Amino acid sequence: MTLKWSLTARGMRPHDQLQQKLQQKISKLESHLEHFPADAVFLEVHLEKHARKPLFLAGLTLRVPSNQLRAEKSGADPVPAFDHAVKALLRELAGLKSALRHEKEWRGVAHSRPAAMQRVAAAAGAS
Repeated sequence: MTLKWSLTARGMRPHDQLQQKLQQKISKLESHLEHFPADAVFLEVHLEKHARKPLFLAGLTLRVPSNQLRAEKSGADPVPAFDHAVKALLRELAGLKSALRHEKEWRGVAHSRPAAMQRVAAAAGAS
């Protein structure tokens, strides 16, 4: 799957190292989004340099079917700020995928029997 994305930069011009990092992290995001329809997923990358402080803000907005995920991080350099924002977005994406799969409702065999039945089965197995 090829992820569609756009880059907006304010107060700065993205240099080559930053653009390579963008490509690298976006390809990592693509591997986590392969089960979503390709035409329904879009990533917006916002990079901004603070006007007075040596501070960069990296914001990511990922639009997936039925939801929109947002991550925003700041740092003294744009590359680590973007890297931390991608990690935060991946955590949010993992939570969304877990919710879509209804993982909280999954139960193992041990949870399907009442506690009293488990004790009886354990006692029978011990003798």
